[in-house]
Amino acid sequence: MRIKLSIPIELKEIAVASEGTCLSNSNKLIEYITTDSREVQTGDLFIAIKGERYDASNYLDQVKKQGGLILSSHKTLSDVYVNESICALLKLASYYTKKLPCLIYKIGITGSVGKTTTKEFLKKILSKKYAVHANEGNLNNAIGMSLSILSAPESTQIMIAEMGMNHSGEISVLSKSLQPDIAIITNIGTAHIGNLGTREKIAKAKLEITDGMNGGAVIVPYEEQLLKNTRQIRTYSIVNPKSNFYLSSTVSGVAVYHNGFCLCNANFSFNESHLLNCLSCAVAAALQVGMDSKNLVDGISLISNDNVRQKVVSIGELYFYTDYYNSSLESVSACINYLKSVNSYSRRSLVLGDILELGNHSEAIHRRIGRLISHSHFHNLFLFGNEVGYIGEEAVLNGFPGENIFHNSSVEHPQITAEQIIKNSISKEILLVKASRRIKMERIIEQIQLLSKESLSE
Repeated sequence: MRIKLSIPIELKEIAVASEGTCLSNSNKLIEYITTDSREVQTGDLFIAIKGERYDASNYLDQVKKQGGLILSSHKTLSDVYVNESICALLKLASYYTKKLPCLIYKIGITGSVGKTTTKEFLKKILSKKYAVHANEGNLNNAIGMSLSILSAPESTQIMIAEMGMNHSGEISVLSKSLQPDIAIITNIGTAHIGNLGTREKIAKAKLEITDGMNGGAVIVPYEEQLLKNTRQIRTYSIVNPKSNFYLSSTVSGVAVYHNGFCLCNANFSFNESHLLNCLSCAVAAALQVGMDSKNLVDGISLISNDNVRQKVVSIGELYFYTDYYNSSLESVSACINYLKSVNSYSRRSLVLGDILELGNHSEAIHRRIGRLISHSHFHNLFLFGNEVGYIGEEAVLNGFPGENIFHNSSVEHPQITAEQIIKNSISKEILLVKASRRIKMERIIEQIQLLSKESLSE
């Protein structure tokens, strides 16, 4: 990823900010930073990251030949020598936020599900009043967040940073770099429970988002008991009017309440509970930074399908409700509940892949989904992966017809599932497609599109 600094920095300043040592032309002005050696151009600063699958130090000679400067932990070829590159990058990003002259608020977002959607909603709402910068997609680890900060325009007034994690301690590092003025915890679910063990430990890890704060509001769901003792707490909800920020559905959209008083009514095109939750959370943050009712109404009206990661894709006479991002018990349940409420299709079915990073909890959580399915009005169940076998077993035990379950345990062969879907689906049927990101469920859709084109050409 190659980014342009809206405020160029001298090499000696970068060395100080990253707590490194400048070993070459200290007055050299850096305008571009990259972590990809293939993108390096003359004068760029290359941050040599050592990852799980690669070590950028193997490409330092190549970077020099391309005219790049180097920040790394290898003293021989470095222009800025540091102890550890990712830590240096985080420190540089933290320093850069202080150089942005118009920056008013920094908002950090974490949670088991809903981070990206909440971020997109909040960005859209705030854009009616402020110049907003946020990380793209789900670039929410130390490298992604840092590069997102460094790519902020000089005019940025509000910065939004999504913070992801796999293990305890990771969000603490991100928070200390960003030093958020406002923190958002969308929820405490079961994502990464295989690494952390319990929801209590997940809650503790999510609360690390406050480690870099010096006061400021922490926005959390009203219903989450594990967060009720959080300092500086501000709560949001779509079911409990006692929350500080409450959102209720109306005929044309939503009504927004703050501490029991209705502030406004706004048009909102979606009625799925998980999207309303994300909106409620985003509205809470928007009001916290001073949005007035008019700007809030105008901002909510800007939210469209482009800001929602779940998409309905049509292929021929079939419809697919797709969610290719990460997965958890909570997010699968939310999508299933939404699909249950849809009545404009001939019938509803499910295409589910493995939920990863559950560790010893994997069987139990997949079986819970199986029980959930067995009590719903779904016709077919297409399973893709190994762990989802437990979904099928539990669904059958609870009354789901076994002849309507199609299991492909080979994630290397998505065409098998594609063929099962085409053979066993009917016109105007809608199918939910969801799994953990690493399963790459979009491959199934691609195969269905390919098979559909082949059938038309015959």
